[in-house]
Amino acid sequence: MNPIPVTSSRLQRVFIDLAVVNAEFSSKQFADKLGELISLSDAIVLAESLRSLKKKPFVAASSTEQPTELFMQARAGMLAFIINSFVLEGDEAPGESASVFILPRPNRDTLDDPDAGFVAYQRFYSLHQSEMDHRVATLRRQLQKIMQGASPELAQLASLDGSMADTMADFSRRAFAGVPHLLAKRFYFLNQQYRQARAENSQFNEAISNSVQDETARWLQKGGWLDRFIREMQAVLLAELELRLMPVIGLIEALEFEVETT
Repeated sequence: MNPIPVTSSRLQRVFIDLAVVNAEFSSKQFADKLGELISLSDAIVLAESLRSLKKKPFVAASSTEQPTELFMQARAGMLAFIINSFVLEGDEAPGESASVFILPRPNRDTLDDPDAGFVAYQRFYSLHQSEMDHRVATLRRQLQKIMQGASPELAQLASLDGSMADTMADFSRRAFAGVPHLLAKRFYFLNQQYRQARAENSQFNEAISNSVQDETARWLQKGGWLDRFIREMQAVLLAELELRLMPVIGLIEALEFEVETT
């Protein structure tokens, strides 16, 4: 697996492109922010973890699971889960079981009451975040278990990664919880832009049907304001998954390096 460049994340770049954040952080700003996140008690816990690494006995254990294959399968499953959920409610394939991860169908409130209209999309996105959090954490623990029996050095890294994951867990949840709020800004902007264009275009107003179904269908046409938002929301979800997987990719690279040097 090729190393991932340590620059701005894809998620950050997506939000910059959507004009909902101002600019990229420099590496120094990132380091400063990271330092602010770790409290004194957290720092003590991490220091104790570092001191105890070499004291833990190593027990070699072979694993039948191939780390890279395990990662690729899990990642493919997560990507498919996201992509396949972008089916409008009511448009599911025949016989497909009902799921909470089905894209909400718009209604009149989606346009006329942006706050109420965004709630369904916020819930949809937040449910995906919970699912990603669970799947990535499960994959991370599986890799840590493989590392613990692979070599003394990898066993130490697995223990340190576990401690770091626990330390950063609360911050990660709070940080990712801010993503739907940034999406809301984009939703409100596109909503307002559409309503303003509709108000200024008398010919457009005359062409609008009184049918809610006809109007919502127009929003979902390619290039429509809601179609655009939905595509952007999917791009944000995929970018967030990439960011969540970065610590896991680090473990994979450590395992591959161990194989190459032994």
